[in-house]
Amino acid sequence: MNNVLALQQTFVESRKYFPSLGDTYEGHEILFMDNSAGAQVSQFVIDRVRDYYIHRNAQKGTIFKRTSEMQARIVEARQMAADFIGAADHTEIAFGLNATSFFHHFAHHLGRDLKTGDHIIITEADHHANVDPWLELAERGIQVDVWNVNANGDLDYHQYETLLLNKPKIVAVGWASNATGTIHHMERITKMAHAAGALVVADGVQAASHMALDVKKAGVDFAAFSTYKIFGPHMGFCYVNRENLARLDGWRIQKELTDSAYFFEVGSQNHEGIEGFMGSMTYLAQLSADAAGHGLVIETTPLRDCRQARKEFSGAMYWAHLYERQLSVHFLERLQEIDGVVLYGKTGEHLDERLPVFSFNITGFETDELGMALDAAGVEARTGNYLAINLMKRLADEFGGSALRISLVHYNTVEEIDRFFEILKKIIA
Repeated sequence: MNNVLALQQTFVESRKYFPSLGDTYEGHEILFMDNSAGAQVSQFVIDRVRDYYIHRNAQKGTIFKRTSEMQARIVEARQMAADFIGAADHTEIAFGLNATSFFHHFAHHLGRDLKTGDHIIITEADHHANVDPWLELAERGIQVDVWNVNANGDLDYHQYETLLLNKPKIVAVGWASNATGTIHHMERITKMAHAAGALVVADGVQAASHMALDVKKAGVDFAAFSTYKIFGPHMGFCYVNRENLARLDGWRIQKELTDSAYFFEVGSQNHEGIEGFMGSMTYLAQLSADAAGHGLVIETTPLRDCRQARKEFSGAMYWAHLYERQLSVHFLERLQEIDGVVLYGKTGEHLDERLPVFSFNITGFETDELGMALDAAGVEARTGNYLAINLMKRLADEFGGSALRISLVHYNTVEEIDRFFEILKKIIA
């Protein structure tokens, strides 16, 4: 079996692990195409949460058996997160509410070291979770510079070079756009930032659900992720390069755990959610095993020299990214059949630089009008600006800064794409 067929077989079969796929609403089978907002969860997640409530529902901070087991599981979960993103180990990981809350934490802690006249760079391309926390610092006289995009939504590197001449202290940037699906060159961004003396705070939320990430290779200093985008419960986790732990002094209880990122976990955590996250990683390990069973060999990939758990978790995402290119090709081909389409982001000529996230408008139609009609037909998509407010205002100004977004992941299929376009054509007609 060649790799194309092996990828198709692996990921079409992955649907069997998701009880919600195939669900119906008001007589329509649902097409789950709002995955950039949040993905579905596998049975592995459901089973882990249920098992936690029966066997490990305890509170931290005592010597008793159930508590000790629960606390050990949390450390194990942190290590899973470290393996998933390529962190050194579990001490560089902390769990919390969501990625947005971590960006506020980062701005709070790092902002203590900034003074009037210091510079921070944010981007025009980002979700406002990694924009607004930094803008708040401008109230103290800190200069927040905006790194703009060009007409295609690509970050302008010539302007970046100019902004770096100001010797910024922080560069806050997304790994991939949740609006256009554009993948940003994180390693290039961090090298340029570090050369100018800046720390890099990365939004890894959108990229993590589509591709294998390596925070060490990319060189980011801080990053945040939302587990519900990577097939898990509604919570998040952050990465802190241990070399920068001293920069985050504060919010500890009696200065405990000063050698790790755990101090973000002040008070009781979402223990059942953390167990669910472990289920999402178990799912990825199973997916990696399924891929191997279909002839896909992880030792032929850049992950061949990684520790075993990282091979399993990130290996699944490596194969998923390749399969999603097939979905992107098909989607973009079908999109060309629609008259009056205005697509934002990369075209089919640049598949290596995009995710299967497609924001577009159709001339003559109101965005929300399309969205409501799709909803009535059982299509879960999204309209608006997806909190990529500045980017969509720039790209879709003639449509009021709003667009229809179809966002796919590896459990979507070519057949679902065809069904979507059948529905869309009926709506247009």
